[in-house]
Amino acid sequence: MAVPTNSCPLVCLLTFTVLQLPTLDSAAPFNVTAPQESVLAVVGSDAELTCRFSPNASSEQMELLWFRQTRSPAVLLYRAGQEQEGEQMTEYHGRATLVTARLLDGLATLRIRGVRVSDQGQYRCFLKDNDDSEEAAVHLKVAAVGSDPYISMKVQENGDMELECTSSGWYPEPQVQWRTANREMLPPTSESRNPDTEGLFTVTASMMIRDNSIKNMSCCIQNILLGQGKEVEISLPAPFLPRLTPWIVALAIVILALGFLAIGSIFFTWKLYKERSRERKKEFGSKERLLEELRCKKTALHEVDVTLDPDTAHPHLFLYEDSKSVRLEDSRQILPDRPERFDSWPCVLGRETFTSGRHYWEVEVGDRTDWAIGVCRENVVKKGFDPMTPDNGFWAVELYGNGYWALTPLRTPLRLAGPPRRVGVFLDYELGDISFYNMSDGSLIYAFPSISFSGPLRPFFCLWSCGKKPLTICPTANVPEKITVIANVQDNIPLSPLGEGSTSGDKDSLHSKLIPFSPSQAAP
Repeated sequence: MAVPTNSCPLVCLLTFTVLQLPTLDSAAPFNVTAPQESVLAVVGSDAELTCRFSPNASSEQMELLWFRQTRSPAVLLYRAGQEQEGEQMTEYHGRATLVTARLLDGLATLRIRGVRVSDQGQYRCFLKDNDDSEEAAVHLKVAAVGSDPYISMKVQENGDMELECTSSGWYPEPQVQWRTANREMLPPTSESRNPDTEGLFTVTASMMIRDNSIKNMSCCIQNILLGQGKEVEISLPAPFLPRLTPWIVALAIVILALGFLAIGSIFFTWKLYKERSRERKKEFGSKERLLEELRCKKTALHEVDVTLDPDTAHPHLFLYEDSKSVRLEDSRQILPDRPERFDSWPCVLGRETFTSGRHYWEVEVGDRTDWAIGVCRENVVKKGFDPMTPDNGFWAVELYGNGYWALTPLRTPLRLAGPPRRVGVFLDYELGDISFYNMSDGSLIYAFPSISFSGPLRPFFCLWSCGKKPLTICPTANVPEKITVIANVQDNIPLSPLGEGSTSGDKDSLHSKLIPFSPSQAAP
């Protein structure tokens, strides 16, 4: 077939263009670019920093360097088709790696695992292909959301209430706000932000409440960079001391004067009471001794020997050899990272598990401060800072600062007649009863509402402050140290002396949840 003469110039032009394509590609300049926006990563998560290069280069011939202030040692060096670990910064060993699958797409992606506060800053991406080289900069921002705020309360002598809100593990420095139930913001009295060894901030904010109309307060801590925060609310108790206004002072003086006039009457009333008390002790002494012996024996029926489980202990908790005592230290032990070990709250569980029946044990707290004692589910979350509330499987009471609390969702303040030196814990699995007793006087500290248990339960202990004085589980004994438990329910306990029969009408006795009794149990 003949080709028209006028088509020859067009064929020549197309041939020339095709021959010039490799030449045009090879003349394209080597270029490295990076996004202008900073990369935001949460502490503990993975971060990816990416720069784009063109034209694409062979991974065997290309040299890729990610560095910070200096090129050596580097965050990551990729040469001859593999990472050069010997020239990598120590803090990035095992953490910084190259996503090689993206190189064919012209992307040099640096992946940093387990981001830390110290990782924040500028990273430079340097690529070299034969004699061509370029670099670009990527900025990494780091943020962290801390633990749930914890509010402690101290009531002043004049009735004012001082609140202190504490939370840890924030970055950068968070914003703290106090709010009323109507979302009205109140300024804090004082505020501090202190970084720990890892650069995470612990914030403490306090304020004074002088308005008796305020019933609830909440502490809100916000991470502005992430737009996230945490908030906790506390119920304020009704004031038990009136304001010392002038008319109250005058009324107090009048009452005091009347009191002096009544001293004579009170003195004689007191003498009469003492005489009657002595007569009553003589008359009923034998019956009361028998009642105490029966109460002690019934308590022993449910008393269990509780020991501490070292596999669950936080690394800052030091257990004694008898597994009965524990103390909190500033130093951290090197222990195996077990799934059942607490890694954030300084807690430890008892070895014993309870799936039925009634159980009782005592804990010697002495005069040490800042502790929590109770019962928890065996499968509670032991990693992180989940609140210790019944919704999360914890039933406990605590002493924190100068206040006693029940660890309910809104933290119930407890008013005790005196500080307990020994705390009794009673568990009735079937009835869903967990109650705590002050064994200094036998009074009830707190009883959680009826609970429907499912799964094993274990004793639970926690220390909030360091000290040489340990928390100690009391040894079991057939006869406690003459503790009279204040009773709420009457029970049928014979009051006749040993060896004599009891009459059907002699049933005036006291009963406690610690010492349940059934008619089938015979007196010793």
